[in-house]
Amino acid sequence: MKDLKSSFSHLYNTYINELYSYGKALGMGNEDLEDAIHDVFLHMIDRQMQSQLNIDNIKFYLFRCLKNRMISDRRKSKDLENVDNVDDYSFSIKVTSLDALIEEEEKTQLTKRIETILLCLTNRQREAIYLRYMQELSYEEIAVLLEITEKGTRKLMSRAIEKIRDEQIPLLLFLSFLIK
Repeated sequence: MKDLKSSFSHLYNTYINELYSYGKALGMGNEDLEDAIHDVFLHMIDRQMQSQLNIDNIKFYLFRCLKNRMISDRRKSKDLENVDNVDDYSFSIKVTSLDALIEEEEKTQLTKRIETILLCLTNRQREAIYLRYMQELSYEEIAVLLEITEKGTRKLMSRAIEKIRDEQIPLLLFLSFLIK
């Protein structure tokens, strides 16, 4: 039992920041998000105690559980309304890791520019970009989270990258000079 507690404590400490970031991007409020993350871990502990837990990719499992929890909560809160499309949620990414830039003013301008670029994408495209490049999930895992086929995920990503490329070539050139 002590090993189980230690294992889950390690998992929680390892993934809490990424889960929090993903939940915020899904549009969850702080209190609801904290409750949802705790519920995800309680569910996982319960499943482990029942010996029903077999996970290949823990990060993917946690992301999927958190998103399912958010969808479930939205369905409950809209109990009286007709909920035909649970994909109707906002997904926003806040750029937080631009520490390589020296000047604070440049960081602010670049952050605003990247956020503006991401606004040209649909919510699902932003979510796919976030999951692929910031959370390093596979296309197959993203497909499950977005409830589309793997081929659909690749097409969604391709269109998002093409849209960014078409609309933002000057910024990409600027970034390529900074990174060198």
